[in-house]
Amino acid sequence: MPRKKVKVNDRLLKEALKSAIEQPRLAFYSPVASCIMNYWKSVVPRFSISEFLSEIVEKELSRRWPQLYKRAERALRAKLKSKRRRASRKL
Repeated sequence: MPRKKVKVNDRLLKEALKSAIEQPRLAFYSPVASCIMNYWKSVVPRFSISEFLSEIVEKELSRRWPQLYKRAERALRAKLKSKRRRASRKL
């Protein structure tokens, strides 16, 4: 994976945003990570594996591809905000 600055393809970013809104979950195979996360879930009350992993992954993504991260974050925030507004109007 390239770590340098990359030119963002707007069409592909738009498709990725649509996919992210429809299915925001990620999955990966790691018995070691699973073991450690399940240990902490047993030790720390209300420990959220998803929340913890999303913090780690997002921090690394923002470090590796800061321009792409900022664009994706801004676009998702705007999309989700407008989606919430439309939903509240229906009530």
